[in-house]
Amino acid sequence: MTDIASHRGGALLWPENSRIAFENTARLPVEQVEFDVHPTRDGKIVVIHDGTLDRTTDGTGPVATRDWADLQRVTLKGTDGQRMLLLDEVVEIFRPTPIVLRVEIKCDPDRVPYPSHAEKVMAALKQAGMLERSVVTSFQLDTVLDATRHARPIGHVWLVLPQLQVDLGLDRVIATAKASGVPMLGLRQNMLNAEVVATVRKAGLGIGGWACNDAAAIARLLELEVDVFTTDRPDLALAQRESRRKG
Repeated sequence: MTDIASHRGGALLWPENSRIAFENTARLPVEQVEFDVHPTRDGKIVVIHDGTLDRTTDGTGPVATRDWADLQRVTLKGTDGQRMLLLDEVVEIFRPTPIVLRVEIKCDPDRVPYPSHAEKVMAALKQAGMLERSVVTSFQLDTVLDATRHARPIGHVWLVLPQLQVDLGLDRVIATAKASGVPMLGLRQNMLNAEVVATVRKAGLGIGGWACNDAAAIARLLELEVDVFTTDRPDLALAQRESRRKG
C-alpha cells in the first residue's frame, strides 16, 4: 500500500504548517505528516516552510534572525491569529496518533545550511522520544547525511529536484544515494513513471513522490505503487486510495 503524507499539514485545505492544519491532519487516516523546520536566532526550532516570513505570515524578513519571543507575535495568514509552532508543539499534536513525522530540514534563504541545525533537530526528536516515528528529508544530500550522523530516525530521504535529476541522470542519482547510504529517493511526481520506479527499486532503494496535489497526479502515483507521496490534498488522496482498495 502506498503511504500518504499530508504535506505541510494539507496546504490546499488549511493554512500550511499551522495548528489548525496539524490538528485536522491528526484526525485523518494518513500515515505521515510532512512539515518544515528552521532555527530561530535564540536556538529554538520553528515549523515554517520558507526561510523568510513574508509569504505565509504578517511579518517580514528571515526567520533565523528573529528570537522566539519576537516570532510568537507574528501571525500566520488565514488562521485568525494563530502563530507558528515550535517543533516540540507539533510533536505533541501527533504524539497520541500513529502518524509518522516527516521532517524536512530546511536551509537559509540563500540555500546555505544553518550551522548545527540538523544536529539540533535530531536532538529534539530524540529528546521527545520520536526518533522511531520520524522520517528526515532534505533536498540537500549533505543535510540528510549530517542529520543521520547524529541520530537514526526510522527513515531518511534525499529529495531530488527535477533539474538535478535531468543534469545528473537517474543512474548517477541512484549511485550517489547508494554510495552515501541513503535508502530512499523522493522525486517530483512528474519525473516518475513505471520505468523510473522499476529502476530505483531494482537498485534496492525506496521511492517516493512529491507535489502530488491534483486528482490525476494522485491517481498516477497510486497506480505506480510508490512507497509514499506527499500531497496538499490528503482528503483527495485518501478517497482515491480507498476507491482503489474497493476495486
